Amino acid sequence: MATSTGSIGIYHLVKTAVNTVPEIAYVQTLRYFPEDVLVTAFLWHPNGSSIGMALTTGEICLRPFNSDTVRDASISGSVTAHELEAWTLAFTTDGLGLYSGGDDSTIKFTELAGNHEHYFEDLVEANYGEVRRMPWSDNKIHGAGVTAILPIHSNSEGIMVLTGSYDDTIRLIHAPVVGRRAVLAETNLEGGVWRLKRLDPENTRSDSQAPDEILLLASCMHAGARILSLQKDFNNDWQFRVLAKFEEHKSMNYGSDSQPRINDKGQRTFITTSFYDRLVCLWRF
Repeated sequence: MATSTGSIGIYHLVKTAVNTVPEIAYVQTLRYFPEDVLVTAFLWHPNGSSIGMALTTGEICLRPFNSDTVRDASISGSVTAHELEAWTLAFTTDGLGLYSGGDDSTIKFTELAGNHEHYFEDLVEANYGEVRRMPWSDNKIHGAGVTAILPIHSNSEGIMVLTGSYDDTIRLIHAPVVGRRAVLAETNLEGGVWRLKRLDPENTRSDSQAPDEILLLASCMHAGARILSLQKDFNNDWQFRVLAKFEEHKSMNYGSDSQPRINDKGQRTFITTSFYDRLVCLWRF
């Protein structure tokens, strides 16, 4: 759990007996930053032993998930920084690169290998073959703050990444190894696209082959939740298509999730939340 007081809270889901309701049990609080710093987003590094965090200071930080190391005040510095609040981050699948977005309307890519080996002994050395993926920054694509980043495919030519923004738009961006980024598809979801989640099963995904269709769940702030697909049309161009809208929330929809299983009617179960009205909704589609 990310907090507004510079820390991460760790909890366990505990089931004390068969057929009982699981309980959430507090484990510990990891203090990483001063109490006036908000952790706006956090993500486990693929190595499983460290955490990436976005902060209201604009910094993107990588810290070991170890309570003894957290107490070591000598660990400082950031992987990269935005000019305004940082809202989101995403690791590459190999853990050697990191994407970040902030209120400065900027999306960044930062190479991790070699920069933080003194923090983590188990961070493997980069091996990108003949072409190294160099850091880049782009503030031209988005019309407002970048609030969601979801990499979906990478190869030697570059990566495709989905982004959400305060400008109400979801975008599919191609970031080549060499050259400018290009928007392959975009659509207005009628609300700020705060978070994105893939709904297609893990076992259908492949990093070596571009997907034919991607199913997505979007938290769209004042517009509620959206279920949408991304697929190629007859001209081989990528297109977004909204499949469903859930608009019962009267406040900011910042968090949404879905159970992975599909029921006998071919439906998924979704849970969505909103901020000021403290509303939790359970629904199916």
